[in-house]
Amino acid sequence: MHWARYCAACGAPGIACTDGRRLDCARCGFEFYQNVATAVSAVLRHQGQIAWLVRAREPGLGLLDLPGGFVDPDEDLEAALARELREELALDVGRGRYLFSAPNHYPYAGVRYHTLDAYFAFELGSRPQVSLNDEARALRWLSPHEIQPDRLAFDSLRTALPQLQALENS
Repeated sequence: MHWARYCAACGAPGIACTDGRRLDCARCGFEFYQNVATAVSAVLRHQGQIAWLVRAREPGLGLLDLPGGFVDPDEDLEAALARELREELALDVGRGRYLFSAPNHYPYAGVRYHTLDAYFAFELGSRPQVSLNDEARALRWLSPHEIQPDRLAFDSLRTALPQLQALENS
């Protein structure tokens, strides 16, 4: 971490990163931890295909992503995912089934955030009508076996891809 220059508690300059994840202030002793942010992703499945968004912004402009986003303070995973699906797709599909999680790095405005992405599956009886917000250029229904890892927006998706491919056989 080299993005913080001043102590959040006392404002002193020259805080130091001592162990790669904590900033220490020599003046007041404050320890600042940049904890992992939590994110959620929806694996919307219909007849062996998954709904993939084409990102309309950085990071990952033009690459594939799953619907979802960051968990807000005082929000549980399920509520965050329901909110994100409403915001991104104008969609309400109920509660999903937890699948797995994967660590990620989310670069934003010159800062590399560490996240933990939780994936939830939704088995859909039909392809829903959606209304995309400005975060997505398009929605593509693709089998996970059709996806090339270099077309995915994030490390966590590349890590998750084999598990998503295994879902096709379940």
